[in-house]
Amino acid sequence: MQRKLGFGLLGLLLWLLGLAICGSLFGWNLAWLKDWQWLAEQTGWRFWLAQTIFRIVLLLPLILGLLLLLHPMWLGRRLLPSPKPDSSVSAAPLAHETLNRRRFVIEAGLLGGLVGYSSLIEPFNPEVVELELPIANLPSRFEGLRIVQLSDLHVCAYTPADDVARAVALINQLDADIVTITGDFVDRHAKFADDATMPLRQLQAREGIFSVLGNHDYYTGDIERMIWAIKRADLGLLINQQTVIRRGAERLNLVGLDDPKHNAGNGWSHGNIDLARAFGNLRASDPCITLLHNPIFAPSVIGAYAPQLVLSGHTHGGQIWVPILTEQAVRSRDRFVEGRYQLANSQVYVNRGWGFTGPPLRFAKRPEISVIRLTRDQGSGIGDSF
Repeated sequence: MQRKLGFGLLGLLLWLLGLAICGSLFGWNLAWLKDWQWLAEQTGWRFWLAQTIFRIVLLLPLILGLLLLLHPMWLGRRLLPSPKPDSSVSAAPLAHETLNRRRFVIEAGLLGGLVGYSSLIEPFNPEVVELELPIANLPSRFEGLRIVQLSDLHVCAYTPADDVARAVALINQLDADIVTITGDFVDRHAKFADDATMPLRQLQAREGIFSVLGNHDYYTGDIERMIWAIKRADLGLLINQQTVIRRGAERLNLVGLDDPKHNAGNGWSHGNIDLARAFGNLRASDPCITLLHNPIFAPSVIGAYAPQLVLSGHTHGGQIWVPILTEQAVRSRDRFVEGRYQLANSQVYVNRGWGFTGPPLRFAKRPEISVIRLTRDQGSGIGDSF
């Protein structure tokens, strides 16, 4: 009995050690590989080969760790001495052991397939979401205006320039009047600023390309380099600024707000959002579209200036879908998840984004490019109420 207890405790310690090792390897690989410039510079078939190999290297510790969580007693059973064969004992225990081994292999295959799909298939299968949004006071000449929204590129070794170029090629097929980019050009390092912005120079839109910053652009610690790269690529960066789209004598206002998170960390800082500057001198009779990376600030913007439409990103829709849990977790933190919401007489649309934050995994939350066609408001409410 004492011997079995000793083996059980040893198994528990080894199980905990195994979890710690798997978690450490996964965290180290994630931090190191994500920032590897060489990996970000691969194109064509080299891109696909490198991404496949290094995602496998990254995710193997994750799969092993999850298997250990599913089978906490596995190590303990392996350590216990095998009983001597006894011809008088039924073969049932042996059959049970075979069944357990088969179950383990099946679970490992399913888990590996799920992680592989989430890393190597779904992230490269973007969804173009097309929708019509009625806008109050929309001038007749802007009826049918097509706004294409791209968000949350999070460029790093796992979302390199070649991947951004794929997004650009897709957008250029969508007949955009305006292209908007709602922040988080890079994941966490300004050294990827050119990889994020240079492919975007090829974007085509009849009436302009406009963008705002996201919290990860600030987290680089070199926001000036980010701003310089975005402006050099002529992406119409708006930082608490406004512009006017004109069709003849008719006007559509476009406002871009700074991100509400500051460079010092994760604390909220409304000081870098200047609503008075952003919305000052706009004609109240003209409809207004606002670009804001994090939708959590949208109720404040709508309460103060009531723009007809706010375009946001940031949430990735949760990125990895788990029934009930994903939506509740994102709502508790960011208040919005994905899609369109109705707030009083205004609307908010939250794009799922293109890249990743954290591990390069997406499950049931495909990368998104939004195509929003503006129509004249007929007075019917749409979307989710907030």
